[in-house]
Amino acid sequence: MGNPHGVAGADLSARDGGLYPPPSVVISWPAPNFINPTTHDWTGPIVLMSVMAFTFAVFTARIWARMVVGKNAGLDDLLMSIAMLPLLGLTVAAFLAITMYGFQWHVWDQTPETHITSRQIILVIEMLYLVSTSLVKISILCFYRRITNGSISRVFVYFVWGAIVCVVCYAIIFTFLLIFSCNPVEGYWHLFDLSWRMTHKVKCHNEAAEIVSVVIISTLQDLIICALPIFLLWNLQISRRQKAGLIGIFGMGLLTCVCGVMRSYYAIYTYYYTYDITWFAYYGWIWTALEADLAVICASAPALKIFFNRYFNSSTDNRGNSSYQRGNTSHYIVARNSGDPDEISNIESRRWDSAPVPLFSIKVSTGMDITIEDRDETRSQLSESSTRCLTALPPPSSTDKSYPSHWVEGCRTMCEALRPNSPGRVRDKSGKEDIDRGTECK
Repeated sequence: MGNPHGVAGADLSARDGGLYPPPSVVISWPAPNFINPTTHDWTGPIVLMSVMAFTFAVFTARIWARMVVGKNAGLDDLLMSIAMLPLLGLTVAAFLAITMYGFQWHVWDQTPETHITSRQIILVIEMLYLVSTSLVKISILCFYRRITNGSISRVFVYFVWGAIVCVVCYAIIFTFLLIFSCNPVEGYWHLFDLSWRMTHKVKCHNEAAEIVSVVIISTLQDLIICALPIFLLWNLQISRRQKAGLIGIFGMGLLTCVCGVMRSYYAIYTYYYTYDITWFAYYGWIWTALEADLAVICASAPALKIFFNRYFNSSTDNRGNSSYQRGNTSHYIVARNSGDPDEISNIESRRWDSAPVPLFSIKVSTGMDITIEDRDETRSQLSESSTRCLTALPPPSSTDKSYPSHWVEGCRTMCEALRPNSPGRVRDKSGKEDIDRGTECK
């Protein structure tokens, strides 16, 4: 591979690069410039901070949706919360690496100080990357296990558990390999410190092979985790539109895979195709942080659907419907139950606006025998503001002393209200429209 970024003074050929440039390459480099060196611009740091802020906003919405709205937080949410700590550290470390610790300059412009700090920040970034991304992957796999509990084949469940074990082993093995890459350990960041090397002996593993192995295995894990929902949804008995939507949500993980591929490219290029390692590692660190951040965003996508449905769709519906006003009134609705279909029930309502509620019909089912029917969202628009659930019914007659004055417990009434423009509206047997008033449930 040639030199696609036009670095002066380096005539590179395939597999001509790494940590230890030969004397012929060092001689060809320009003289060090410690006063006004060529520096990367601030586009990368700004992108990192912006994506990090957006990631924390998405994570906050996810936790709010799970804990406050849905009240169904699980182990996957706990793991994701723990992962946010090393993820924050990873983004900050990458930011410092490309702005202060030497990766903003060419290798020939490095100072004695940045020869040390650049090596230290490499170790910090790799450790935080392993911990944060592994926790995110395990969180996603726990989510798969959670949504398939008792509803999918054992083969899929075993595969999920096997993937969790592989991720854990991967994180532990490479963490120890990177920490003890050099003997003694401090030799890792003193590798290019000439004064330290004159008084110490250091022996290091093949750093290039370790780093490239980490990024390639991580990218393969991302691809496998993104592919798992395809097998999960393939035989799911839902409409094609819903299936496509779910695949789209889970398919967002491919963005993480793209970042992993780009990071793999720059890792290979940095260690095998150039000796200007600090200049080209700059791009690799940006893709490293983006991969971890996008993993959290994509993993939170299913919970975000709940969040937006709760706080945005409902707000839109409420603005389109008539608002309630203070004051109590009574309205009659057509009650369809096991008794007389034309029976009229007078139930005290919630506070209604003086303008009629823009609903076409109301369907009420009373008694203990309740049928729940799935509906296609494209065929009806159920008014959430006019759907009520009653936990009791009033006595049949206020004059009958045999009935208590309070509501009878143990009975449930379901009310469904359809808007006038709904194609799936319901009419009564006489062909007339049902009365379009809702009721309050007490």
